Amino acid sequence: MNSSELSTRTKQIRRSVVQNQMLFTAGYSLTTGGFLYYFMGALGAATWVLTVLLALPEIVGVLAVLTPLALRLTANRKRLFVATSILARVCTCGIPLVVLLPENWSKLSFLIGVLALQGIFQSIAYTAYLSWLSDLAPENSWGRFFARRDIAKALVLIFIPIAAAWLKDYLRDPATTDSIEWTGYLIAFGIGNLLQLISLIPLLKWPAIEIRFEMDKKSDPPATSKTDHPNYSLSGFLGILAFSWWVAFFQGMTQTAFFLHSYRELQVSLTNYYLLTGVMYALQMVTAAIAGQFGDRRGYRNMLMLSTFAVSFAIPFWMFSLQGNWLWLWGAYAMWGLFGAVNLSLQNQLLIVTPRHRNTFQLALCRQGAGLIAGLTGLAGGFWLEKQLASQTPVQWMSYEWNPFLLIFALSFLGRLTAPLWLFLVPRGR
Repeated sequence: MNSSELSTRTKQIRRSVVQNQMLFTAGYSLTTGGFLYYFMGALGAATWVLTVLLALPEIVGVLAVLTPLALRLTANRKRLFVATSILARVCTCGIPLVVLLPENWSKLSFLIGVLALQGIFQSIAYTAYLSWLSDLAPENSWGRFFARRDIAKALVLIFIPIAAAWLKDYLRDPATTDSIEWTGYLIAFGIGNLLQLISLIPLLKWPAIEIRFEMDKKSDPPATSKTDHPNYSLSGFLGILAFSWWVAFFQGMTQTAFFLHSYRELQVSLTNYYLLTGVMYALQMVTAAIAGQFGDRRGYRNMLMLSTFAVSFAIPFWMFSLQGNWLWLWGAYAMWGLFGAVNLSLQNQLLIVTPRHRNTFQLALCRQGAGLIAGLTGLAGGFWLEKQLASQTPVQWMSYEWNPFLLIFALSFLGRLTAPLWLFLVPRGR
């Protein structure tokens, strides 16, 4: 068989993964994001509470580094993925049920606990899932295998928010009673949770690759004929780790700035927001497909360097928009379409430089560690920005007066541009 062709089995596994991803993403869209924002706002949550609650899953997700310990209880990654996915769904049920709590309970404290547990279980589930899939699919097809999954995710994210926006507008109808409004929330969260549970079904038929542990520090080889990846190197992993954390730091600091500037300063309507994100996801589908084909032939390091450098130039469009014209954001969201190539290249390059079968700790340290950093810098950047905007005093730095938005955008731009330098520690090629 030509090395460029996928085997029948790989295509079948990929089909199951795509089905899983589409169902999960559809359900995820109904239980998180803007819909969750609106739900918590209806409960009377202040802006800073919303910021903390939505950053919480990223922050607690770093506990996915405990995945290797959890594997000692489940024996294989498939079983751990299914178990923690179900536990995460149980926690999600607590979000809409908060409206049924007695008045003397702190509903926001309850939500913090629920979202924290959900974030922990979901991050462990994803780490086990990614490690398991990397063994189910041959390495020389990782690009096309995972690209199809990313395309399916982007496709769902184009259309589901439109339906969510329609529901949101309906719930805002003055003629809608409170009881119908809360019933709508319960139905939406219930459907979302059910879709995420159903998403597990397509993957249940594929075999687990067991990892047996001894009681001491030594462990048996995995129950498979494959060997650890020959390109595994400590320097390569450290390069990817430093790159991921560096990017997360400088991307995280702009999260609140993007939101405040687009909604408060530019007053971008919900419809225009979904049009912007729709263009972004459509382009990500294209760039992910190209990256998958190219990566399987030439490797991912150079593509990751170039795409990261290129996508950094979305920030100047945000700088130009500070004059008050939101149309500049079309350029920013179009450049963010390159994240299809960035995300796929980063994930597959990480899989290449980590040991096969026993890579859950490394995957969690890189992915969820970056999430923790992004969450913390997002909180810090948001609180700093709110303070500066409230003070009405120009920011003084290097003898210049800076618009606080411009300063945070400029620092983020510089950090994103320099991030690819860390990738010189990573070996080239496949």
